[in-house]
Parts: sequence; structure tokens; C-alpha cells
Amino acid sequence: MSHINRNLSRREKVLLLVLVLIGLIGLYFYLVHYPIVNRMSEIENERGEVADQQIVADARSAVYKSMKDELDVIFAMPEDKITVMPNYDNIQVLMQQFNTIFANVSPELSFDTVTVSDGVAVRTMRFSFAASGYEEAKEVITNLTGTGFRCLLSGLTLSPSDGDVETNELHVSGVITFYENAAD
Repeated sequence: MSHINRNLSRREKVLLLVLVLIGLIGLYFYLVHYPIVNRMSEIENERGEVADQQIVADARSAVYKSMKDELDVIFAMPEDKITVMPNYDNIQVLMQQFNTIFANVSPELSFDTVTVSDGVAVRTMRFSFAASGYEEAKEVITNLTGTGFRCLLSGLTLSPSDGDVETNELHVSGVITFYENAAD
């Protein structure tokens, strides 16, 4: 029993103090330092995720603004200039319009195979006809591109039978591509 009540030597007191300090330092690192460092790391990761989300949101906003601007331009157009992309298969309606458009000329029409990509059907038609003059050719081409359906005219050729384009019979040929919505 006498060993329990004895006074600690100076060396034992210093060692005990060092052990208590080491314990307090360890406790500080375990309870304060590491949790703070881990939380700071988590916050930094969350900040990176938020930054990534902001980049995606900015990109979406830019696409939205571009689409809105495009729609504003379209809706600012006169109503007779706005085109639509009809649902696939629109060939019957087109053929009825072609009968009206080419009523006064004898056209040669040939259709390429319809291709579908990304929900858009592409219908390409090659045409040629003889027109009595420039005004008739212009009227047919204007009516062909003015069907109200989304289309692209390319490779248009006007060849006079003799002399110049404005006063002689013309041979007209070209390619027109119609676009249709093929999404389900």
C-alpha cells in the first residue's frame, strides 16, 4: 500500500506530463483536425460538382437562348414564309401539290430513297421541265419552294433554248429536298 501513496519523482512527473500532452495532441487530431480536414475536402469536392453543374447549366442556357432567338426570327416572319416539318410519310400531300405546281409544264420527276436520321426523314426529288419563259420558270420554282413544308432547293439550272434567259424558252432542272418529322 505504501507504493500507491508515494510521491512521483520529477522524472515520472515529466514523463506523465509528456504522455498527457501526447494524448491531448492525439485527441485534438482525432476530434478536431481530421474531421475539419475531411469536411474541407468534402466541401471542395462539392464546390467542384457545383462548378460542373454551373457549366452544364450555362451550356443549356446558351442553347435555349439560341433556340429562342431562332424562334423569334421565325415568328417575326410573315405567316406565308413560315414552314413546317410534317410527319413522315408526307408523299401523298406533296404529290397533290406537285400536280398543281407543275400543271402547266411537263416535268420529269425522280425521287431518291428516303433516308431517316436522328428523327428526320429526308426526301430528295430531282426535277426538270421546259418553261415558256423566265416568268413561268420563276413561278414554278417559287411555288415549289413555297409549299409551306421545310425544304432546301439546290443545283438549280436555267438553260435557254436560244439566246438569253429572260426572253427565250428555258429548260429548268434542279434538286429539292423535303424534310419530315420521323420521330415516334
